[in-house]
Amino acid sequence: MRYTLEKKHYGVGLAAPQVGQPLAIAVIGLKPTPTRPDIKEVSITLINPEIVVHSDKRIPLWEGCISGPDMYGKAMRYPKVRVQWLDEKARHHEQDFGGLLAQVIQHEIDHLNGILFVDRVADPKTYVTFSEYKKIRKAEKKNKT
Repeated sequence: MRYTLEKKHYGVGLAAPQVGQPLAIAVIGLKPTPTRPDIKEVSITLINPEIVVHSDKRIPLWEGCISGPDMYGKAMRYPKVRVQWLDEKARHHEQDFGGLLAQVIQHEIDHLNGILFVDRVADPKTYVTFSEYKKIRKAEKKNKT
């Protein structure tokens, strides 16, 4: 799974069902990309992950999926989550996550539960292709400066 994730240029997470395995395992591999050059590298393997606490409201966040078509949309996600899981050595962890990492973890846990990011998109008008997404993100960054 890690090998598959590393070969996808923009992929940041992969769940076992995406590679045909009926297991509750997800790998997270955040790394800098052209659309996220300042991101901190993070590598986590989550076995039997469960969100045990989350913030009150979900917010719309840009999201795509490496196992789907060239499509992005604003999926509704909690900005903060507390997750418990086992690692590759069966050690128990419980940790709070925020930002992009919280979003990716929710996306991968959804895959483990048979939910796709399109199921979390509240406004279908937000669907765009990858090239449109890059333009939007570039404009958003320009407006922040």
